[in-house]
Amino acid sequence: MVHGSHNLAKHLVALAFLGIAASAANAASNVLNIVAGGTYAGQWESDDPAVPVITVNTTDPVVIENSTLRGRGNLIEAGVAHTRITVRNVHATGLIPNVVGKPQGRFLTAESFDSIDIENNELEQTAGIYLLTYAGPPKADVTVKITGNRAHNIDGPLSDSAGGVGILTQEVQFVQLDQVQHVPHIEIAWNEVTNDPGASGVEDVINIYKSSGTPQSPIRIHDNYINGAYPADLTSADYSGGGIMLADGNADAPDGLSAYVVAFDNQVLNTTNYGIAIAAGFACTMHHNRILSTGTLPDGTPLPAQNVGAYIWNSNKAKAKQPSVFSNNSGFANRIGWLKNRQRNDWWVPDAARWKDNVRWPGQITPQTIDAERTRWEKKLKQQKVVVGPH
Repeated sequence: MVHGSHNLAKHLVALAFLGIAASAANAASNVLNIVAGGTYAGQWESDDPAVPVITVNTTDPVVIENSTLRGRGNLIEAGVAHTRITVRNVHATGLIPNVVGKPQGRFLTAESFDSIDIENNELEQTAGIYLLTYAGPPKADVTVKITGNRAHNIDGPLSDSAGGVGILTQEVQFVQLDQVQHVPHIEIAWNEVTNDPGASGVEDVINIYKSSGTPQSPIRIHDNYINGAYPADLTSADYSGGGIMLADGNADAPDGLSAYVVAFDNQVLNTTNYGIAIAAGFACTMHHNRILSTGTLPDGTPLPAQNVGAYIWNSNKAKAKQPSVFSNNSGFANRIGWLKNRQRNDWWVPDAARWKDNVRWPGQITPQTIDAERTRWEKKLKQQKVVVGPH
């Protein structure tokens, strides 16, 4: 865990209410080191990829809102365990690190946290949100909530130090939960994530890695609009990424596996390799999702890494140190149309406990089909009175 500097000059912070404790900031780089709870709003920027724009070094509740962040490293970083962080109405932009082999920074990264609430933010060219291990009370009302955000070009290519990037990448996601185990009240919903080919480098847009909800309160991934997931090298056939990975990673015991995850009412479009998948774990379900891909770049060039719309497959069967647990993973009532080499490859479910009432998308899958899904998304937001992004 990287800790922010404690030898920082005082900086004037715009506060949402009086009586808030002081924070420290580096005036030269205009970064913020939060050492006391409260609500913070302002503009901060870091030109040093090793220095986060904002570091949270307190276990008191912190709200970061109505702010603009720019940086060459992580934009928001938890510097201690047991952080309780809310981020809302923030405009965030990731900048190329300009250090050889240095990856783009995360929008927010935290480990051993107590609660993370990320709502209605705008993310441009960041490496997304990374959350490792939950350390809060087991019956908390808010554990992880990521809703109403707009993200463009989740980016993992490594810097070439000359203001550009190469084709080597780190594995980054819009959201990754890593070993966040047996935690209720996790919700990832109503987010809009778009990735442009040649200008992004995402792995799975949403990845649940060795993480789990509970039988009574599964991890809920719903009503997200995801358009695009591409390898940094568009000519490569070697790409493991895709749309929503409900369960990933192997463990020596069931407690360490992904479990109790449900994905529903999502629109997943043109996410190369796969749309929605279950590759490990147990008690995971995908239902009522709309999964589509033309299998090509905008100019019609087929993508070598293209694979399948949805899959349920025990990927750890042959390589597990111990016999892997893979059970009760299912899908129903999904609507899928997926092209690979201009042929339909809608789903592959050799290890599904149940695969029922799923529908193959009728007719041709064209760019116009994808455009119609965007219109559907905008209509859905209006009908549900949901606002995506800062407001």
